[in-house]
Amino acid sequence: MITGKVTSIYGKDINTDDIIPASFLQQSTDRKFFKDYAFDRYDPAFRERCKQTTVNIVIGGENFACGSSREQAVYAIQENNVVCVIAQSYPDIFYRNSLSNGLVLITLPDTSGFQMGDELHVDLDTYTIENVTQGTTFRFEMNPDDCDTFKQGGMIGRVKNHLAELLQASK
Repeated sequence: MITGKVTSIYGKDINTDDIIPASFLQQSTDRKFFKDYAFDRYDPAFRERCKQTTVNIVIGGENFACGSSREQAVYAIQENNVVCVIAQSYPDIFYRNSLSNGLVLITLPDTSGFQMGDELHVDLDTYTIENVTQGTTFRFEMNPDDCDTFKQGGMIGRVKNHLAELLQASK
């Protein structure tokens, strides 16, 4: 279960250059570096809002994180304690990058039922989002294999868990 607060709400077509401007991409290979430049030109207050809580949830419209295939967009979001993005749709490449790195992406056809500061409980076992603040519940669909991967921390976490199982079995 993910319990967090909505700290940012965006409309449609937020692109990866809005999330992490291209001018910062070649300056580091350390994923933590991108934290300080997340939404640098589009929404500079994003980083301050994310400091207010340790578990942030972002709401987006259609086509969240469109544009280039930069994986640094996932890093910039995650390193600001964002554990979940709920949007109407995502481009495949951003979805795959998030799945690899464990940034939970939920798709809902209508995201207008969320407001800044709402406390949410996201349950990947029951495919539900409970908006504790407003007393509403939303159901979402997700590929069960993707859901399992998100629960393990992404493909990287899934591979680590598999390797740990293999090592344990060989003892």
